[in-house]
Amino acid sequence: MSMRGLATIFSALLTTTAVCAADFGVTDAGRVSALAPPSFYLHAGLAGVFNDPSTRISLAGIRVLGAAVKIGDRATFAVEAGYFLTPSIAVSVSGGVPPLSKVEASGTLSGFGTIGKSRGGPFSATVHYHFDGLGTFQPYVGAGVAVLIIFSDEDRLVRRYRTDDATGPVLQAGFDLMLDSHWGAFFDVKKGFVTTTTRGYLSGLPVRSSVSLDPVVLHSGLTYRY
Repeated sequence: MSMRGLATIFSALLTTTAVCAADFGVTDAGRVSALAPPSFYLHAGLAGVFNDPSTRISLAGIRVLGAAVKIGDRATFAVEAGYFLTPSIAVSVSGGVPPLSKVEASGTLSGFGTIGKSRGGPFSATVHYHFDGLGTFQPYVGAGVAVLIIFSDEDRLVRRYRTDDATGPVLQAGFDLMLDSHWGAFFDVKKGFVTTTTRGYLSGLPVRSSVSLDPVVLHSGLTYRY
């Protein structure tokens, strides 16, 4: 996903915040008290994983100039489990069913087909601040650590294809729209900054690549607090 696309998403999120705040209105004091949240919550629903890879590939220790890869977008089911430390501060962990991603040759390697396939995905642990005073509409922002976990790899063009697990920072923003004190809907955006290493053999020669994935994960569905 391009930076322009990411900016569009965050712009839409901020616009939604303003519209919902206007719809709910304010009291004479200029605020509407937020619903007091129970301690635990779950977010469950469909997630889209959008990678924006940049790659450095070497063959037998020599860099292949202009070589790049493409990784298709994927959809999966994901869950985020969180706990409110205070009415405004919460911590959470999130992850989903690991999708199978196809890594295709691009740039100067265009036409060589699929390099390999990997089953895995980003998981994260974040701390976030929830804004009150908007009634049932409750936006939040946060940050934390993203972990790329690879469960399996499949050979294609590259033999003995392997992808390393990796970690990196992640940013988060979203909102809950509560229907009552327990149930609601949510929309969440996470932007990770994760670089992994792949390796294998091409025509008997060792091939190695450093891939900055920098995934964007869009997650939406139901909220349950208890």
